[in-house]
Amino acid sequence: MNKSNQIKTHFDGKVILFFFIIFIGACGLLAFKINTKEVCAVKDFKIDAPSFKAGELITFSDATLNASEWRWYFGDGSKISYRSKVAHSFSKPGKYTVKLLVNNKCTVERTITIIEKNEVIDESLLPKFTGPTLAYVGEPVTFMDTTSHAKSWEWRFGDGSKIDAIDRKPTYTYRISGEKAVTLVINGDMKYFAQRKITVLPARKEQKDIVAERLARRSSARGDVVNDYFNSLPDAPRRSPEFSGLNEEKFKGILNGICKDELSFENVKRYFCEDDLPLVKLRNETTISLKQLDTDIRNRNINIKKIQFQKDQDGCITVINLNYRYKTIF
Repeated sequence: MNKSNQIKTHFDGKVILFFFIIFIGACGLLAFKINTKEVCAVKDFKIDAPSFKAGELITFSDATLNASEWRWYFGDGSKISYRSKVAHSFSKPGKYTVKLLVNNKCTVERTITIIEKNEVIDESLLPKFTGPTLAYVGEPVTFMDTTSHAKSWEWRFGDGSKIDAIDRKPTYTYRISGEKAVTLVINGDMKYFAQRKITVLPARKEQKDIVAERLARRSSARGDVVNDYFNSLPDAPRRSPEFSGLNEEKFKGILNGICKDELSFENVKRYFCEDDLPLVKLRNETTISLKQLDTDIRNRNINIKKIQFQKDQDGCITVINLNYRYKTIF
């Protein structure tokens, strides 16, 4: 056979090398994606309830290992809950998608069906209790069941879903201010419960040496503000009706400084009358202290919707009406 008739197959070495490099690169990229994919440890959450009826308490709990932050979304327009175990009731029948976000990374959701509460409740068996409608952080308050047929008691004072007391006349001390719901279940039957609201105000301020506090502020204030933006904020107020330097727009800058952890709470206090810090009233009518607001938003991203001041006759800010939301993935 002549060489001219022979069919030669010729592979360019550079072409083979090119495709080999492409293949290796694709394998490496796939391995990187597999190795860096975060595996969500949240498999499910536990739901505990005698029945899924409108108006009845349902307990939701998470047992995710190494979890440190929780956000519960109940799908009924209620506010977000931030504990590992929460109790919630749905006011209307229907289907609700309950979402749990753990450590701001992993999400799991379940759909539950709430049915109409058509059973007849004997109102004579409902518990009744007495107690204050107003309390202060750090000061004990006492509640008492007045039901004649009660043999056991389960008290929840609004700081979580856990049972806080099991006697007829408990005493409780709140550590966080805000609007709380006190719930009493008697005889172990969650169908028979009573609930009432209590407003917990920040701790009463003790008398302080105002002169000494002023001197301490003056000596430490200079090095606390870390950028030129906060240098443009108004000087710290004195207890004087002439003070009008802090307005809503400048307070928004202070809030942004807290969120970025660029302004300490000690320096925040300088912008308010020195003998009485204002309360903060949120959009859901919850009232918290200025210190609690600082704790809630520090190192967090928020969208500020509304700021409105209420002042006393001296021109001091007494209440801050604030509407804000956390920036989330939802």
